[in-house]
Amino acid sequence: MFVMGQTLKAVETPEPPAQLQALQARLRARFPEVMAEVADELAVLWPACLAFVAARGTSLEEAADQVVPRLMAGLSGDPLEHAVVSPDLDPLLVEMFDQLGRAQFQQGRDLNGILTAYQAGARIAWAHISREAMEVGLDAYRLSRLAETLFTLTHDISARTTEGYVREQSERGLVSHRARGELSGLLMSTVPDSNAILLAADQAGWAVPDQLAFVLLRDQDEPPLTYRPRLDPEWLVVHVGDVVGWLVPWVAGIEPRLQRALGRIPAVVGAPVPVTEARRSMRAARGARRLQDAGVLPARLIFVPEHIDTVLVHRNPELLVALRSRVLEPLTQLPAGTRERLTETLTSWLRHFGSRSAVAAELHIHPQTVRYRLDQLRGLFGDALDDPEQRAQLFLALVWGAPPE
Repeated sequence: MFVMGQTLKAVETPEPPAQLQALQARLRARFPEVMAEVADELAVLWPACLAFVAARGTSLEEAADQVVPRLMAGLSGDPLEHAVVSPDLDPLLVEMFDQLGRAQFQQGRDLNGILTAYQAGARIAWAHISREAMEVGLDAYRLSRLAETLFTLTHDISARTTEGYVREQSERGLVSHRARGELSGLLMSTVPDSNAILLAADQAGWAVPDQLAFVLLRDQDEPPLTYRPRLDPEWLVVHVGDVVGWLVPWVAGIEPRLQRALGRIPAVVGAPVPVTEARRSMRAARGARRLQDAGVLPARLIFVPEHIDTVLVHRNPELLVALRSRVLEPLTQLPAGTRERLTETLTSWLRHFGSRSAVAAELHIHPQTVRYRLDQLRGLFGDALDDPEQRAQLFLALVWGAPPE
């Protein structure tokens, strides 16, 4: 209690204003030297700051008139009152640090470097400020308040810079999002204008490729996606009515990138086309999606160029039905079981270019059984199995035009 009483008695005696005046005078005299040392540190940690300040016709050494009064303002009042009121920053300083944050984003840098530089500068400044405060005999309470004021000021500067960074990021994001949407609309228009596409691509920061492909994610009347695929920054989102997809630059290595991004989504990647023909790629993708729904193409991620033969054969269902009816007419009078076995054998024989051993391996039957069935087929089709044109039509009808199982 005695010690506490002595402490309280010592604290209750206010420091003479002359002591604070002496500290303020010392800080003003030393501040250019302090900021010069801070500038040396920033030149290593964050040189862009010095270039930014210099471009505005000022320097860190000129900051004494702004900083010292704010430091001293934290020492006024009752020394027992620990709450430090953060002095308001000058509007010019607020604007400068806001612009620093914006410049940081514009130059493609993150915030870590600039905030670390602020902390390093505050640490160097405090080493000098605390030394001057102790030289004039500042008590522990006011020394603590001085430290709080300095680091609160550093926090406010960091906050202003962060706000500028985030605002620039948000504004750029909105502008970029709007520009990319306009670009997608131009690419998917019925009569795309090359010059308008180039201008919109420049505004959106999108590198115009030689070719692109339409990736169909959701067609009309299909349920919404249950899984959100990972969109690459180079890819554009497209909404055409109820159709949802991407426009993807067709570059080397795009197939595995799409496979990783789409996962298990049964998307359809249209044929690569020039940038002014994106709708053609979309039509091809939608045609392949209909074949997926019919079971002709597998219900997984597919690339239309790998299935172009099947897409072509099934492009006109009525003609395909007519073709199958005509070329398979010899099988129509057989019992269902026999017709199924011979159709399966003929399809395998056509697929394997007449190799009986390959047919036997695929169908898991004995080669003699293959020979027996082929004799039956020759009895039904006659010389048609040896005629190149008629065999080509059978191939279209059975191998490429096979109905879903």
